[in-house]
Amino acid sequence: MPENALDEPVRRFLEILGPGSVITDPVRLRTYECDGLTHHRASPGVVVLPETAEQVAAVVRVCARHGVPFVARGAGTGLSGGALPRTDGVLVVTSRMRRILSVDLPNRRAVVEPGVTNLAITEAVRDRGYYYAPDPSSQQVCSIGGNVAENSGGAHCLKYGFTVNHVLALEIVTPDGDIVELSHTDPGYDLLGAFVGSEGTLGITTKITVRLTRAPQAVTTLLAAFDDIEGGGRAVSAIIGGGILPSAIEVMDARAIEAAEAAVACAY
Repeated sequence: MPENALDEPVRRFLEILGPGSVITDPVRLRTYECDGLTHHRASPGVVVLPETAEQVAAVVRVCARHGVPFVARGAGTGLSGGALPRTDGVLVVTSRMRRILSVDLPNRRAVVEPGVTNLAITEAVRDRGYYYAPDPSSQQVCSIGGNVAENSGGAHCLKYGFTVNHVLALEIVTPDGDIVELSHTDPGYDLLGAFVGSEGTLGITTKITVRLTRAPQAVTTLLAAFDDIEGGGRAVSAIIGGGILPSAIEVMDARAIEAAEAAVACAY
């Protein structure tokens, strides 16, 4: 792609979003050159920060019209390179779309924008006895849009499943710039399930309906030590075989424990 191939798209982005939402300065662009997988880096051609689904759609239509590649980015905490930008393309950052649009406790659901952090959903409903169950172990900073793109999971997936098990509906912008709604109640193929985890290759999420879960009455944390990894594995199997499904479970070998002690003195 010629060096000036982004000139006209950038002019259109400025008309759509305004100068405060379009980044072309090379120094500022370096902020967005990678996600949590820092080994792979690429400075994007231009960064745009839309605040509405309509703005996302307008940006994508400009990209489609001019044949410019684009990549979506949430909080940038992923570890798979899913938000790695194109040097000749557009990085669409959804971090400014961070409203919780509605909470429906009788039906145990909430509608949020993609920039809302994972933990913010729980904080919005915790005092009423609910929470958002999936936790990719970075819930304070990771965003729901990124969770959807990556089908994120963590220690709680053993009992509660991955992000896909807690997404009821999506509003997405297709690669052509159309705004489309997907729902778990749609007949035919499970397009919602196919979209979750597609890493932005099928479109950009602009609104998410998530399932809320009743908070447990009590939580107990146990720490057990074993002489070998096989003993720990047998214990886990026995616990689950006995009818107890832990809400979270992790294993650390000696080297991992030594690293944790050196980092934070956790006193294991």
